[in-house]
Amino acid sequence: MFKPITGAAAVTAAGVLLLAGCTSTGPTSAEPDTAITPGASHKPATVTVWTFNHLPNEVAAFKSTLGRLHTKYPWLTVKFVPNKDDAAYAKAVAAGNPPDVFISSTPDNVAKFCYNGTVADLKPYLSSAGVDTAKTFPPATLVYTRYQSKQCALPLLTDAFALYYNKKMFDAAGLKPPRTLAELTAAAKKLTVKNADGSIKTFGFVPRSDFDVNRYAFTGAHSGSDFYGKDGRTTFTSDPKWQQLLKWDQDLIDYYGKANVQKFVGRYQPHADDAGNPLLTGAAAMEFDGEWHVGEIASEKKDFDYGVVPMPVLDGSSGTYGAGSTLGTVAYLSAGSQHKQEAFFALQQLTTDTTFLNTLADTVYNIPTTFAALKAWDKAKDPHWKPFVDIFQDPDSSYKTLTPAGVEDMDTWRAFLLEYEQGKVKDAAAGLAAVGKKIDSLNSESGQ
Repeated sequence: MFKPITGAAAVTAAGVLLLAGCTSTGPTSAEPDTAITPGASHKPATVTVWTFNHLPNEVAAFKSTLGRLHTKYPWLTVKFVPNKDDAAYAKAVAAGNPPDVFISSTPDNVAKFCYNGTVADLKPYLSSAGVDTAKTFPPATLVYTRYQSKQCALPLLTDAFALYYNKKMFDAAGLKPPRTLAELTAAAKKLTVKNADGSIKTFGFVPRSDFDVNRYAFTGAHSGSDFYGKDGRTTFTSDPKWQQLLKWDQDLIDYYGKANVQKFVGRYQPHADDAGNPLLTGAAAMEFDGEWHVGEIASEKKDFDYGVVPMPVLDGSSGTYGAGSTLGTVAYLSAGSQHKQEAFFALQQLTTDTTFLNTLADTVYNIPTTFAALKAWDKAKDPHWKPFVDIFQDPDSSYKTLTPAGVEDMDTWRAFLLEYEQGKVKDAAAGLAAVGKKIDSLNSESGQ
């Protein structure tokens, strides 16, 4: 089953190569930065497209669309190469032989690739092609595809995150879905069930940041906080809501006991996306997860009675209920491409073709990323999918500001969160100040 690996988790194993490999962009080409007129004749050209996608059904969706593209435009041949990650891309760039187009599951690196010249600014091509990004792509996608004034990538499907809950358990407890974190805690405690020996049979909700996708609940979207201020520096010391968010997290972990939570994470993390998922087995009454889980539940336990609502927000914060973190797959045009016009033409088709976007969305259980595709998508009004579409299109939904440090800022933040949750950081305020200083230094060193 497909599970997106967007964000920091996608490059952990290849981090060293990625960080070292992008210090040099390799040669750039002097190709025109104008778009090809679709109806005009063109000499034969072959472009290479790399993607992280690798499952048979994903590859089939790409090949089908690229085949249709070749039939419509016989002059264009696309060499499609699946199963390539950011580290492989960085290595190819450093060697001076990048693919023309690269599709990545790691939007955190958009600013890094844009800042160091690895990828081309797409604005001139989009303008020449008559593509108005504001009218084509929902605003949440533009947050993680731009850096400063440059359009560094285009979105190609996205993720949104929400709260899943067991309807049967909620009805038995006489509960309604929570809208604030205090309500979430109260519901979690009421839904917790213990065995005769005192061990926990059902956890109401496990917030620890390293379980499943919980890390995206700690980027500020649900506490009304900006990860970075207008000065480009972290807000961990200037915004008291970060401490409040950590206190909520720690209080609920302490309610269950750190050892019990550790056992839960150890047992169920490997089963976040299969039939052993704790929500499906009854080991958890609620969980924070991405939209792809809707497809997984339909495959693994189609009769399971569950609901989906936006993640609750911090009490008393300016966090807007209904909004959330959204981020997804990004598609780049390599600065070193020797066929930029032709490569952009292929990239434009992949990121704006409604049939392809909706076919791929159905295949990998993600959300389409153009207004036209969303309007045509047959799942947009499904009661389980609609909350994710609404979150994605909420004007307050977004991801944190991207920086040239790439994925390093989120890796650093996640490491701090886990140390705090495990009790290794005793003073939240001091810990926040220290991690904020460390992230600010990373950004400064990277050119922020």
